[in-house]
Amino acid sequence: MRLLDRLVLGEVAAATAAATGGGVFVLSAGNVVKQIAGEVASGRMTALQAAELVALVMPGVVPYALPLGVLTGILIAFGRLGAQNELTAMRAGGVSLGRIAAPALLLAGLLSLAAAAVNLEVAPRANTAYRDLLRGAAERNPVAAIVPGELCRAFPGAVLRAGGRDGDKLTDLALWRVDGAGRITQSLHAREATARLAEDDAGGRRLVIDARDVRVDRRSGGESRASTYASLERAETVIPLGAAQEGRRKLRWLTTSELLGAARDGWDVAPDADAATRERSRLDAARQLHAHLAGAAAILALAALAIPLSLRVGRSETLANAGLGLAVALGHYLLTAAAGWIPSTAAPPALLAWAPTLAVAALGAWLFRRASAR
Repeated sequence: MRLLDRLVLGEVAAATAAATGGGVFVLSAGNVVKQIAGEVASGRMTALQAAELVALVMPGVVPYALPLGVLTGILIAFGRLGAQNELTAMRAGGVSLGRIAAPALLLAGLLSLAAAAVNLEVAPRANTAYRDLLRGAAERNPVAAIVPGELCRAFPGAVLRAGGRDGDKLTDLALWRVDGAGRITQSLHAREATARLAEDDAGGRRLVIDARDVRVDRRSGGESRASTYASLERAETVIPLGAAQEGRRKLRWLTTSELLGAARDGWDVAPDADAATRERSRLDAARQLHAHLAGAAAILALAALAIPLSLRVGRSETLANAGLGLAVALGHYLLTAAAGWIPSTAAPPALLAWAPTLAVAALGAWLFRRASAR
């Protein structure tokens, strides 16, 4: 039995590693090419800092790539064993399907535990460090942080977008001031502007934008429409850089202890928020905590589903099995996304987070039971 265990485990581990590596590459390539390469090209970041950013990207994509990798790896490995009649020989020798699948399920269980640790601790810390490193690069060379045609969120309390940039000169500039809740309080649109660094009396650094041919709209109390308008030939606006602000963090960036605290006290709510808003924020935090755990458990659920599927397909072609794995994983992701559209107040947070994974686990258990009875 040890020889059979090593055979199954070796096949599954090799295929899983290859599939997961491909998934990590595909999911992280967009960030690496679009954002990190742009940071290096603009001179805001050194090659060593860019390598650090690449390393910080990986923990955030591993939880998404690992379920796909395990599912595809098992489909490829068991499909190859089935096509070569090795599974048939094992079962003819009296070895049950559960015993044959034990090494693969053990590997999937260990990877689920590892993914839970990544989801709850490693990825949130890496995402926060990634944001802080990018923000630090923007503070060292803030003008270069404004990339033409893209929204720039590198500065606390402001979002900028420029149609073009030539050194410190900006064209078709839009600037939105936002409050702590992310609501727009002021918008400024200028035909052209000049951005420069300056220091205030206390030695704090600030970005000074001298805009020309300007339209300024102001809002109050979170209104969706502007309450006052002004058209100016020239206006100067200042964005402070010296006092770095923590900024808003996404719920999935919170560690376990932070999520537990948010589930108890609420997260990112104004001091004067009503009881319904606070309750909704607490439910959102509890749901995110369960989502981290359910996402990790999905690895084991998808593994249990992949084994009977591989017996039904019984193909040795890698591309065919990889395509099937991608289709099944996409179905699970779509279920998870659909559950995410349901408000947290509509059902218990645990149910909303675990429903897709439990559905996959139930289908896998049913198919596995049928396959074992044959």
